[in-house]
Amino acid sequence: MTKARLTPLTRRLLATALPTAVALVPAGAGLADPMIGTVTNRYGLPGAIDTPSAEMTPDATLGAVLGYSALGNTAGLSFQILPRVTGVLRYGKFDSTEEERGYVRDRSFDIRVSLLDESPDGWRPAVAVGLQDAIGTGFYASEYVVATKTLSPRLRVSAGLGWGRLASSGGIGSLIDDRGAPDDEEGGTLNTDQWFRGEAAPFLNIQWKATDKLTLLAEYSGDDYACETGDADSCPRDVWLSDEEPLSTNINVGLSYQAGQNYQIGAYVLGGKHFGIQASMTLNPRQAPFPSGLEKGPAPVRLRPAVAADPDGWSGAWAQDPTAQPAIQQALGDALRKEGQVLESMVLTANRAEVRIRNNRYVQQAEAVGRTARLMTRALPPSVETLVVTSVEGGMPVSSVTMRRSDVERLENTEVGQIASVAALTDADPRPAGLVRSPDVTPRFQWGLRPYLSTGLFDPDEPFRFEVGAAATASYELLPGLTLKGTVRQRLFGNAEQDAPGDFTVDEYLALTDEEIAAENNGVYRVRSDGRMYSGNDKPRVPELTLAWNAHPTSTVYTRVTVGLLENMYGGVSGEVLWKPVNSPLALGAEINRVRKRDYTDAFEFLDYEVTTGHVSAYYEFGGGFVGQLDVGRYLAGDDGATVTLTREFASGWSVGAYATKTNLSAEEYGEGSFDKGIEIKIPLAWATGMPSKRTVGGSLSSLNRDGGRRVRVDDRLYETVRDSHSTKMYEGWGKFWR
Repeated sequence: MTKARLTPLTRRLLATALPTAVALVPAGAGLADPMIGTVTNRYGLPGAIDTPSAEMTPDATLGAVLGYSALGNTAGLSFQILPRVTGVLRYGKFDSTEEERGYVRDRSFDIRVSLLDESPDGWRPAVAVGLQDAIGTGFYASEYVVATKTLSPRLRVSAGLGWGRLASSGGIGSLIDDRGAPDDEEGGTLNTDQWFRGEAAPFLNIQWKATDKLTLLAEYSGDDYACETGDADSCPRDVWLSDEEPLSTNINVGLSYQAGQNYQIGAYVLGGKHFGIQASMTLNPRQAPFPSGLEKGPAPVRLRPAVAADPDGWSGAWAQDPTAQPAIQQALGDALRKEGQVLESMVLTANRAEVRIRNNRYVQQAEAVGRTARLMTRALPPSVETLVVTSVEGGMPVSSVTMRRSDVERLENTEVGQIASVAALTDADPRPAGLVRSPDVTPRFQWGLRPYLSTGLFDPDEPFRFEVGAAATASYELLPGLTLKGTVRQRLFGNAEQDAPGDFTVDEYLALTDEEIAAENNGVYRVRSDGRMYSGNDKPRVPELTLAWNAHPTSTVYTRVTVGLLENMYGGVSGEVLWKPVNSPLALGAEINRVRKRDYTDAFEFLDYEVTTGHVSAYYEFGGGFVGQLDVGRYLAGDDGATVTLTREFASGWSVGAYATKTNLSAEEYGEGSFDKGIEIKIPLAWATGMPSKRTVGGSLSSLNRDGGRRVRVDDRLYETVRDSHSTKMYEGWGKFWR
């Protein structure tokens, strides 16, 4: 077939404008809800087996898929970023005749965008466009446009055009010049000059719901698995070649069984030759197992007696009694303690009361504020009309909610929007007159003993490393905001052993100088990529031992100074300043750190490597749960650059984010992956258990552990410390005010 020839300018416009147009279309008006899929394909997205569909998952759905076949194993994590945008981070393993270990592990990222939904009473199908392996080595690289139509309640059909892998056989010609091989041997960059280039091929899939739980699948795919079956002529990378039998047909068949509301298991046969199985699960941060929680209900608001029934209480004469405030403060503090709150201090006059609380229990600060307001109506004399609840985080007063007591009494049994409309959220006064600190608040000593699990993912030689042990933690708050804390860990067992990077033994690596370490790593000192040298230590380890001083010099400025063993790999001093008005979506900050690398085995010894890092940061709350962050400065390896982070947060306490860092290190200096990137997930225990708790699980997930763009890990950075009590997160959780 004769190929259409386009000018170089036209080719560039198509390669760059098409993805931009795809990203903008979902924002257009007049679109119906996206089509929701019920079957997850091998790539972790709605579809059949290999081929995609135009379906989405429900907004905010987090999914995971594990698959096995003779042609490769996969593990994927997907997230419905927006109602019409889905992303997948995937990790694959496949045989290779060119690798000494006999296999290759590959990381890739997919994105799908819904353009149109099907018309409910017409023939217009749902339409979506997708990029497969958009940031990676290109082993799975493909692009597609797909349409899906529901023909009956039990039958859906999808058809489309694919490029790349989806067009490795059955091609019908190309619109733009040949595709070629990926230019970037390190992977990790956007190969935009390949998108929708080269041969295109059709694909088709059918989903038929045989029962409410069982779906039968059939598809015609243009992916002939050239690399996995040893077809040297069609495989773009020799390192990927295998010796598996080639497919005998382009038709794949399979089934998917809904094992529960959130679980699927499936099986399939690829090309009449290779059998595979997979399992998948989904979670939605908006759909908690216990939506209303299992905590006990709060004490009811106590209405004030009539003036005639308590004339002294209404007159305010009680305020002249020097024993009144200590007695009220003690009683209110005892009541708050049962609610998981600490009454740190209080200002009390005849007609106004301000309490400063530390919330140790509830994910949503609004719930702590609401329960405190209820208890204030029960503890305060009737002349007190103005109630102020000031939230304290890290020893700093960070916001104040001011209400009229009469409004609290009047609106207790109404919807929460009414009390929100009459309450005022303001910056807290750092040093109000008449503040009385509660007895025994400081100094305060706390400790705990619990098991720990440390994991490492995506290592080519050992994809899942773990270490299990016991951790003792302790903190001693000398003054409000001045805290000494530390952790001691004792390893018990695990497969995470001490291991040197590259081809070095541990002893050989220990003998290297800093200059030699950098020389064998493309001129970059190993600031993170030798992290496994800190594993496998049977002696007690102190991952953290710090003295931190938080201060609140003005109503909108916060400061932090932390000294000591900041994290498992670095110790030193860290200083930070943050400007964050309580009702502003914008925050600005700056941080500087002078750190030295810690010894691999001795908890209190250091290596020679020393560096100063620092960043200026901007944070912005876009609304709808989206928070953006931009950090610009110097990183641990001495490289300069910027990190962009976008996080989606939910009222349940979940958060899912992605970050990317680009510095002045070249792709060759950085190594495989080309630049630092990853995702971050935080899951509150209260979401899963229904019991109130501020504890969370989760962390960062990065496909590679390289050295460029890496920062010091410092606990309790100011932005995350203060914003739970600021307007965006306070009002996101305001539905819990009367809970």
